[in-house]
Amino acid sequence: MNTQYSKFSHPKISNEIKSSVQSQLLEDISIYDNGGIYERLEGEFKRKFDVENAIAVNSGTTALFSMFYGAGIAHGDEVIVPSYTFFATCSPLHQLGAELKFADCGDNGNVDPKAVEALITSKTKAVVVTHMWGIPCDMDALINICKRHNLLLLEDSSHAHGATWDGKMIGSFSDGSAWSFQGKKILTSGEGGFFATKHRRMYERAVLVGHFNKRAKKEVHDEDLKDFAITGTGLNLRMHPLGAAVVMPQMAHFEQMMEEKRETAMLMKKGIEAIDGLKVARIPDKANPAWYALPVMFDETKFTVNLHDFVKKLNELGAVEADIPGSTCPINGYFLFHSPHKISQEYSDKVRVEKHNFENAIKFHNSMFKLDVWYGEERYAFIDNYLSIINSVAELYRK
Repeated sequence: MNTQYSKFSHPKISNEIKSSVQSQLLEDISIYDNGGIYERLEGEFKRKFDVENAIAVNSGTTALFSMFYGAGIAHGDEVIVPSYTFFATCSPLHQLGAELKFADCGDNGNVDPKAVEALITSKTKAVVVTHMWGIPCDMDALINICKRHNLLLLEDSSHAHGATWDGKMIGSFSDGSAWSFQGKKILTSGEGGFFATKHRRMYERAVLVGHFNKRAKKEVHDEDLKDFAITGTGLNLRMHPLGAAVVMPQMAHFEQMMEEKRETAMLMKKGIEAIDGLKVARIPDKANPAWYALPVMFDETKFTVNLHDFVKKLNELGAVEADIPGSTCPINGYFLFHSPHKISQEYSDKVRVEKHNFENAIKFHNSMFKLDVWYGEERYAFIDNYLSIINSVAELYRK
């Protein structure tokens, strides 16, 4: 296969997926309870990701909102969040009036536990972490901090489908975890997401925020909540059954896909790190990444061009998936975060986030480009082609 100038196709729309969607069209295109395709998908999700309670929703952002609402985060609560992430990790908190406290990252893009602990006050309610690019955060340190300070630990696992820390599945450590199933994610329903928690009350609150009547009446038993079962909170945040039908067949092949992606990542890592000035972002000893993407660190002192020109040449020579992330960046500079009062009635103009320069987040963002991590039979052709192009560009611009 000639992979030059080719983009890798993900997800692979197999006959199995087409058949699943066609069957769902005949079975039901709108489901009001937790039966049918929802029951099958949520059951499989709980088994694979080792979680106790899980609910399918219409996006990763909704999964995050369900998690924050389920956790009872409310107006005036301080929540410590990553400075380097995708903005939707934090933006749903604005719907609840939380005060965001941004923590700098470490050298691999994941939040620094020491920076987290330094921000804790008497008003802090929760710590939110994102496993950036599929590399797990230091869960030992974060769990220890949250236990000592009696804080909720909440995970954005959108990049980390199947990642583990010390052999335990990411998403199963914390008080709650959210996954995106958007089109580019490892498991995808096109648009969609999942929220999971070990706490029954948190789960029932999440049911109420996005479901009403049949499902809520069946699953909401808490004395303080069950009177709201018929109406929920007034929102409908269900995953579409056809989206569920798209992702369901992927579950059966998930382990094989992850095995192939990990092989690809290790071969790419070996090839890239043989090039002076390039290396893959640090992987902690206890981490087994999901490899949503391969983050490559660029040392500008070794080359005659900057990162943008280096990646531009990669693209020109056919490595078209080499990319410098844009909206995934140090997010505190976004207007949404430093001036939330202009868009949300939950805030006064006194609630602002300073446009603080998070040194590590800026350094990581300005030094990194990412690659896809391929799977399937054609992965070896992509590996050979990309390593050849990367070597050529590195030699072209070598100091």
